[in-house]
Amino acid sequence: MKLIIFDLDGTLLDTLQDLGDSCNLTLEQFGYPTHPLESYKKFVGNGVRMLIERALPTDARKEDTITRLLVAFKECYEEKTESYTQPYSGIIQLLQDLKSSGNLISVASNKYHEAVLPLIAKYFSEISFDLILGHREGHPAKPDPDIIFDTLNILNVKPDDCFYVGDSSVDMDTANNAGVQAIGVSWGFREVEELKRHGATFIIDEPKQLLNILTSSSISLQ
Repeated sequence: MKLIIFDLDGTLLDTLQDLGDSCNLTLEQFGYPTHPLESYKKFVGNGVRMLIERALPTDARKEDTITRLLVAFKECYEEKTESYTQPYSGIIQLLQDLKSSGNLISVASNKYHEAVLPLIAKYFSEISFDLILGHREGHPAKPDPDIIFDTLNILNVKPDDCFYVGDSSVDMDTANNAGVQAIGVSWGFREVEELKRHGATFIIDEPKQLLNILTSSSISLQ
């Protein structure tokens, strides 16, 4: 039995359009310039507060400004999550196969916890995750390994039996900081070269390849 921990945005769910649209609407509301969707691939990954900070002009990145926009963003995003968000092709089948094979599956995301839970409930209602964790107040965000350590402790799994799957350098750093296997996915928001630079042990191009990794190292980076 293995534990496979998944990042959410860019790994299980394609959320980029809704995140970008919500942030642009928030920026417009406060009179700040907006960004093309492609820019949001670099803005996301370190939590929603950092998303707002990166989207703001440099001279506007003050704590009180970020806090005001953060409140507005959350309200907007709650309305937008059903517009374009969807699981990546093959993900639901992968999760079902992992569970039917006796593995544990969980989510560890930098998205705020209150947004993670309804997304999982809506898009993965048929999947029984063993644990779901988003970013929680009082806990450090990834790449700090706190969220992985919490998951390992709650599910009583050793690091040697754990894989962390994600689409960004933040995810690869998180896995390596926690001492678990780092698996990068090429279908997410960041480039494959970034995943390699940040210590991906494996990189997969489609979800079903993850099943091969659990039994062999045939996809290991050379």
